[in-house]
Amino acid sequence: MSIKLAKKLLAVTIAASMMVVPVVAGATTDEAGKSAETTTATTSSNSGSSSSSSSSSTVTVVAETNKVAGVTSTVAGSYRVKTLNGVAVKTSEAELKAAAGLGAGEKPYVKAYDITAKNSPAAFASINAAAQALGGKVVGAINVDFGKLSNGKFAELDSSVSARTMVGIPGAKADKKYVIVKVLAGGATEVIEDADTVTSTITFDITGGLAAYAVVEI
Repeated sequence: MSIKLAKKLLAVTIAASMMVVPVVAGATTDEAGKSAETTTATTSSNSGSSSSSSSSSTVTVVAETNKVAGVTSTVAGSYRVKTLNGVAVKTSEAELKAAAGLGAGEKPYVKAYDITAKNSPAAFASINAAAQALGGKVVGAINVDFGKLSNGKFAELDSSVSARTMVGIPGAKADKKYVIVKVLAGGATEVIEDADTVTSTITFDITGGLAAYAVVEI
């Protein structure tokens, strides 16, 4: 089945499912805030540098889950992802700060964590409906809350702000195609095609605010 046809079928399927159950993108609690490890992350305007001119801040990071295929996320945050092989934002922090109009004392921040049908049943209702319409299966799903830290306080960014992001696909197969199913609060669902050509990863844009992103194999 072509992606174009599947998207048309998906729109009908999701519309029908929304009549049965209201769809909310994430769990009612922030799983990223539970039992988090606190480390000091250092960022610098010079690539690969950790000189004394770098700016340091204390952020919540889970080791290695902010790395994908050797690429480390450019954005500080809480990365608690186990069902997928890491999450890494690729757009530079400077670009994101400019796009979001962030000022002094503000920086982009990501909270990424696993979701399941048990802790996010409404989101998974849409994810599973999309996977079925595509004739595929769900590999894993996460919530991503894309926002900013302003003087240490988190606030979501506007949905007009986007960041190119890469996710590692566990058990990826060369003869399969992988897409992202994105579900927003309220039930809006979108199928996003892979922007890279590497079998073990999938690249797409996340947008400001909270959304569920599922990797689907077809």
